[in-house]
Amino acid sequence: ATGLEVWDTGPGIPEADRARVLERFVRLDASRTTPGSGLGLSLVAAVAKLHGASLTLGDNTPGLRVVLTFEEAAGAEG
Repeated sequence: ATGLEVWDTGPGIPEADRARVLERFVRLDASRTTPGSGLGLSLVAAVAKLHGASLTLGDNTPGLRVVLTFEEAAGAEG
């Protein structure tokens, strides 16, 4: 498997909201004062799924850690 990790030191996303923020047009109350439409993480999730990757959201303390894990295709050579 091949992975990609991205993290920041912002406010993070509470564990209880992590599955919900992967849906289209979802914005948490804390982000209502910043511009955006709530599509960013839903697009990441859709593209990850299209490529057979798993997407995991976790704590960076402070911040958010996003991990994409790409499984090798059957018959692929590394």
